Amino acid sequence: MKKRIRLIIDIAMTLALPLLMAYSLIGEMFHEITGTLIFALFIVHHVLNRKWAGSIRKGRYDAARIFRTVLNALLFIFMILQPLSGILMSKHLFTFLPDIPGSASARSIHLILAYWGYLLLSMHAGTHLAVPLSDLKRHGKGVRAAVYALLAAVSVYGIAAFVKRGFFGYITGRTMFAFFDYSEPVILFILDYLAVMALFMMIGYLAVAKAGRGG
Repeated sequence: MKKRIRLIIDIAMTLALPLLMAYSLIGEMFHEITGTLIFALFIVHHVLNRKWAGSIRKGRYDAARIFRTVLNALLFIFMILQPLSGILMSKHLFTFLPDIPGSASARSIHLILAYWGYLLLSMHAGTHLAVPLSDLKRHGKGVRAAVYALLAAVSVYGIAAFVKRGFFGYITGRTMFAFFDYSEPVILFILDYLAVMALFMMIGYLAVAKAGRGG
């Protein structure tokens, strides 16, 4: 039951992320609600996986474990700072809070954190793909080949979507405002962001797989 709950929470967070990135396309109120729900799920996720935190000092650290630990630590920092910066510039859910010094720069900080958090969370999800992908062996070579071909195709498109959607400008701080094409169907925006997510999931998966092989 606990594993099923963890799986449901992880899937919910993953599916909600592209909606969160749509921001102006889905409305500020919905954006704040979605962001708050993701943060709540993030907290529950860590409560359910609290044994991992207690095991950090135990056992041997190979390259794969070092990669996962550093990635998780970075993700934890970003997932704490991102909602805090969002609360500072809230226009709906948290307007009851008093003005806090530094809120003027919260938008720029929130934008950078949002894109880094999106990529890191995608990589984190990818580090857990080893088991489901290895289970494909039970379905024959044809199924495995089809799944790997699909993942490869989506990842290749993810590179194009990464460039098209200006991710590099956002994560480097060169682009300080999010740009949206309001004439574009929201579904196309979400599909592009899902492709970028798939790309970084594969990066996370391949990084752990390579590290696990010792190089």
